Amino acid sequence: MIARRDWVTTAQVAEAAGVHPTTLARWSKLGLLPERVHLNLGRRGRAFRWPPHALEQAQWVKARIDDMWTMEEIRAALERGEFKPALPTSPSEDSS
Repeated sequence: MIARRDWVTTAQVAEAAGVHPTTLARWSKLGLLPERVHLNLGRRGRAFRWPPHALEQAQWVKARIDDMWTMEEIRAALERGEFKPALPTSPSEDSS
């Protein structure tokens, strides 16, 4: 998988969900978030990028946790398709 320009940073996803960045890595390993892509930045170190819908999905997961759902219940709900990201708007739709 290759990160695209519209992919978001770990900091952006963590801020959107109100959680620590290490929580996102744990949620991803548990199958609650999409897979992140590792970027090698050479001397500047490394970074991760997430698909744009990870912002909404992290908020969705956090809301379920706040409602006392178990990780298994959340994963099952994701497998059933209960999380549906908002459709991205095209530039022509924004100008109307």
